[in-house]
Amino acid sequence: MFDYDVHYTIDPIAMFDSGTDHWTSEDVRPLRNVQNRSAVNRPLIVVDGLFWQYLSSGIGRVWENLFREWIKSDFIDNMILLDRAGTAPQFPGVHSYTIAKHDYAQTGRDSLYLERVCRQLGADLFISTYYSTPTTTPSFFSGYDMIPEVLGFPLVDEPWNEKRRAILHAAGHSMISRNSAEDLERLYPNLPRGRTFVTKSGVAPVFAPPDSEQVNAFRAAHRLQDQDYVLMVGERVGYGGYKNGTLAFRALADLPQDKSLILVCVGGRPDVEPELRDLAPKLEVRNLELDDEQLCAAYAGAHALLYPSKYEGFGMPPLESMACGTPPIVCNNSSLPEVVGDAALFVDESDPKDLTRAILSLHEPALRNDLIARGLKRATLFSFAKMARDMAAAFVETYGRIEAGEISVPISAWTELRSFQQSCQAAAPQLQQALQAITAMRNSPFWRARESAVNALRKVGLRRRA
Repeated sequence: MFDYDVHYTIDPIAMFDSGTDHWTSEDVRPLRNVQNRSAVNRPLIVVDGLFWQYLSSGIGRVWENLFREWIKSDFIDNMILLDRAGTAPQFPGVHSYTIAKHDYAQTGRDSLYLERVCRQLGADLFISTYYSTPTTTPSFFSGYDMIPEVLGFPLVDEPWNEKRRAILHAAGHSMISRNSAEDLERLYPNLPRGRTFVTKSGVAPVFAPPDSEQVNAFRAAHRLQDQDYVLMVGERVGYGGYKNGTLAFRALADLPQDKSLILVCVGGRPDVEPELRDLAPKLEVRNLELDDEQLCAAYAGAHALLYPSKYEGFGMPPLESMACGTPPIVCNNSSLPEVVGDAALFVDESDPKDLTRAILSLHEPALRNDLIARGLKRATLFSFAKMARDMAAAFVETYGRIEAGEISVPISAWTELRSFQQSCQAAAPQLQQALQAITAMRNSPFWRARESAVNALRKVGLRRRA
């Protein structure tokens, strides 16, 4: 058995199972596409495809586009994708390595396991698609937003704990907007100011102005042939209402009768939230499930994209809307100005009448055509090719600074921390069983009878003997 099959271009015949601490031949996949790999390029970067185990959209699509760009360059030969039990997409040309599934109930064990994998593969730098880390192998934090931290989400769930650990463990950091990078450095004052890489997201090639036949087909399929509509994409409420859908519903309810619009919602809850419906009871709302090509047609056929969010880490829907030739209306906050530039209408996030005026103003052909032209030009500034180049450069620079001794490698305390965490998490099921047993005992007829007897004795003045 060869532990270092990636170096010797030999397919593994067994994999280490972190759950049992034994090697197993079950669910082992070959290390694909290594036939022409005669030497290991430096830095050797190991990417944990963790996110795809849980979801395939959003962040997963960003990483899919990044890998497609790296495949086009020689940089892909610096990378190995860790495939969590066969859940990662299959990319021809990507060196991949199958490892055990992730479990948020066993993150300490998983971190120790990842360290063994990194040493086995000879990794110089570790990157996760969603906040996992090894222990002493240097890591690079690739972040998307600081929404939970900025907006005060309860950060008790293990994914948010892992995010914090990943930030503290990392030798280098990147965020997908300047605003998010500044938020990261403000929330983590121990990080060097101005050293967070900004690697702005691209827009997928599918989002481009479609021909009129595609738009007409979309309208016909959803009974929108003779009716104008505005579009909302994604959640409409969010934690604490930060998605600000109330602004959109109030504004649409205030439109004059002869300028009324249908609201088409894509994503978010399948039904309109009651608190929003109450704001505009007469508003016609269509909730649609669309693939990317259909969404492109939906953007292109819309009067406008309404995106009234109070905070974003980037703002993909406004970028997609511009790329498809439809003006977005956004609030002037967080990362949104970075994305839309001068190609959108900005409104006050707390003034529905301001949004109503913006919606009506887009009936003016000169303004509308100007914003469309600006948006199409603006969208060309965002590509996954550029994002892939920027991220590759960030990885290489971080590795170079580690090699030069400018950045310290993780200390051994990370191994101690994760070992202690593993012990605590291993004991958690037994503790939970004990708590359940205590609860069951307290709910039992015997315990209730005992409590009744004790209460009766207290009423007559009898107390426990000291």
